[in-house]
Formats: sequence, C-alpha cells, structure tokens
Amino acid sequence: MPGINGIKSPKPTILVDLGGIFVHPPVNHKITAGKASIELGRVLLSAPWMDYEIGKIGEDECFIRVAEIYGFEVTDLKALVTDLRMTLTYDEKMLAVFKELKRSTGATIYLVSNISEPEYQALQDRWDVSFWSTFDGIFTSWMLGVRKPSLKFYQNVLRETRTAPHDILFIDDQPENVLTAMSFGMRGIVGTDDLPRKLRNSISDSIKRGLAFLEENAGKYYSTTSEGDSIDEVYAQLLILEATQNKNLVEINRPPRLWNFFSGKPKYTSQLYPDDMDTTALALVILDYEAVIAHSILDELLNYINEEGLVQIYTQKSRPRVDAIIALNVLVAFCKYGRGYELPQTIDWMQNILLNRAYIHGTRYYQSPEWFLYYTTRLLTYCNDASIRERFDAPLRKRLRERIGFKGDAFCLGMRLMSCNFLGIENMVDKEELMSMQQEDGGWEASAMYLFPTQKKQIGNRGTTTAYAVKALQDCS
Repeated sequence: MPGINGIKSPKPTILVDLGGIFVHPPVNHKITAGKASIELGRVLLSAPWMDYEIGKIGEDECFIRVAEIYGFEVTDLKALVTDLRMTLTYDEKMLAVFKELKRSTGATIYLVSNISEPEYQALQDRWDVSFWSTFDGIFTSWMLGVRKPSLKFYQNVLRETRTAPHDILFIDDQPENVLTAMSFGMRGIVGTDDLPRKLRNSISDSIKRGLAFLEENAGKYYSTTSEGDSIDEVYAQLLILEATQNKNLVEINRPPRLWNFFSGKPKYTSQLYPDDMDTTALALVILDYEAVIAHSILDELLNYINEEGLVQIYTQKSRPRVDAIIALNVLVAFCKYGRGYELPQTIDWMQNILLNRAYIHGTRYYQSPEWFLYYTTRLLTYCNDASIRERFDAPLRKRLRERIGFKGDAFCLGMRLMSCNFLGIENMVDKEELMSMQQEDGGWEASAMYLFPTQKKQIGNRGTTTAYAVKALQDCS
C-alpha cells in the first residue's frame, strides 16, 4: 500500500475487525419484552453494553442494566448470550482470503474488535488455532479499556504496533470506525463487498500487476462487443503499442500504405469496408516510417478533404462522413511531420470545439468526451509548430481541470489522467479511482472505447484499457 511518500510498503500492515468481517452475529434477533420486542443490535449499542465491552462493568451488572432499560427478563438475555457463545462460528472463506494475502504478501495482520472479555474468552476456547494463528496480534476494547471509534483506541494500537498510519489498511463493517482510522492517515475499506479485490488493490503494486497482466496475455488482446462478440481490428492494437512501446505485446500486420480498421472480417458494417483515415493516421504517428513514404501517404490523404477543408473518415468519396475525433487524429499525423498548416480549417474547428466544450457529448464513433481531450494532448505531444501549441495549450489545461473527478470507466480515466500528467496537472482523485478499478488478475475490465453506430455496438478491449491504466499510473510516479 502507498507509504507516506507514495512508496509501497514491502510488508503491508492490516487492521481488521472481527464482527461483520469474520463473524456475523444475529443483530436482527429480537428479545421479547412484554408485548414488545427489542433487536439484539440495539442491545449491543446500549450504554451498559459499551461499558461492559471496555471492562468498566461486569457481566451481571451489564445484563441487569440492559434488562431494566428495555424491559425484558435478565434470564432471556443470558440465555441468548450463552447460546451465541456456544454456537457463533467464523467465516472460513473470509479467513482463507486473509491467509492467502498473508502468504502471498507477507502482510502483518492484527485483529481489532469491540468485544467484552467473557465473549472473547468464549471464542478463544471454542475456535481452533487455524483462526487465531492468522493474526500477528489482537487488540480488543476490553484489553485497551476503550472502544472504536474512540481516538484513544487507534492511538493505543499505533503505539503498540509502532507502525506509521499511512502504512496501515483498516477494514471494518462500520463506516464511523473506518472514518476515524482514515482521519489518522490510514487507508480504509468498509464491509466485505468485493473485499478480495479491494484488498489486493490496496496493498499491492498496481503498476507491476498491470504489467504482469499485459505480459501474460501478450498477443491475445481481443476487442469484443459488450455481448462478448469478438471483433478482429487493429486500432486497439496500435493504441496498446503507443501506450506501452512494447511490440511483443501485440500482433500487427503492416500494410504497404493505407490502413484498415479491421484486421479480419468486418462486422456490424458493410462487408467491403474501405481503408480509413483514422487507423492510417494512428499508424503514421505510432510506427516508424521512412519520411518519403510517410509524406506520400499524407499526400494521398489530402485527396479526401471535403469542400469545408475537413478530412473525411474513409478513403472512399462515396462515404463523405466527417468525425471530429478522427479529424483531430489526422491532424496529429500531419503535425508530426510538420504539415499541420495544410489543414487550417481543421485546426480552427478543433480549437472551436475545445473552447466551446462541443466535445462533451462525444461523436458518432467515440462517445466519451475524454477522447477529444486526450487526442488534443497527443496533438501537443507530436506538434512542433509553436503557433498551434499556443492556440491549444491554455484552453486544454482549463478543460482538463474541469473534468477532474467526473465519473468514467477505466479507459476514460486512463486517458484523462495521461492528459493531466503530460501537462503537469495534479489529479489524485482520478488516480485513486482508476487504481480501485483494477481486477484481481492485475488487469482492468474492458471499457467502451468506440461504437458501431448503426448496430449500437460498443467495443472494448481489456488490453487497451489495461495499457492505458498502467501508462497513466506510471506517469504519475
């Protein structure tokens, strides 16, 4: 997990609650009080029970005072507590999660619990060594004389463990307990939902795990629809290559000149799919081309400028469609080779889109507004024309700052974070959110990258999303 300076501790320290994580007492169980009934959960939160948990009063006095408050018989409460002491069991699957975490990471794990001495001793007597040996230490309210979420509870634990708060992960089912832990600088997780993945993300190196995922799945980064239908296309492979600079991760067959989005049989479009400006421009930017060949390809692309001076999508004049993201991508290619001045109308249009936030609803093929901001960042990355850079730099910074914290999928956040990193804009909000989305296998789930509009098919790719996430996090380091 991140240390004080953002460095991951080699052996993470975890504080984990007992109730709600490993055991689940029947707090909804009702104790009869005349014609009424009281839930056990209310009893456990009563003032006498809290005094009992810190050893301020004994068992008998606690039971008597609680019975007086709620109007039930002391014997009924004693019977219920005795039954719980004899029957309460721990969650073996949850224990296995922490055992594996301890084995694989060398984590130091402490059990922290609000529990009275009699209840604790009853569990000690009944539960086997498999449970208790998981923990490197135990801190209970009766031992410390104070309950969570009291500040003194945490202060005592920190003093005893001699661990810096920023090196601790605190896990509890009660938000107020986690809040107090985080107020000291600890990281926190509330509850057990998706806990194995959250644990792994909180204490391990996200970048190393992401890189391992990319290496393990090299050459198998297939784009798919949201329904799982595979799409043989090259655009995602080029994006992976640009983000990772690792040719061993992708399989790309380089055509003699112009590129086609599909590397296999076209789907959800015409069976005769023409070469396109978008994929060709992306390849011109990412791959190494001899200057004479690159310029000849750019000359050819100029044949597909419409009457408004904008580059079309396809190398087929019978399909006179224009897309702002694709036009921007083509502009990046022209700027890389010092020819941005040949697309003046496109430059003007891109600037107006940026200034007026016209990108906010996406385009026909690229629905996320982050595409435009990220590709504008690429424009600044590859453009050496000072006049173009001057027109886009300041407004791009302003628009990126506006987007920080907006909800988005992992691919969207990766693009946003990479753009912020390039321009030196701090963005811890999106960094934390992106890290939290990492899956147990080290990769990130496929996000909706682009759309086949006629069939309304969204296309994603785990490899591309993971490559962008890893690159974004690397640039933050």
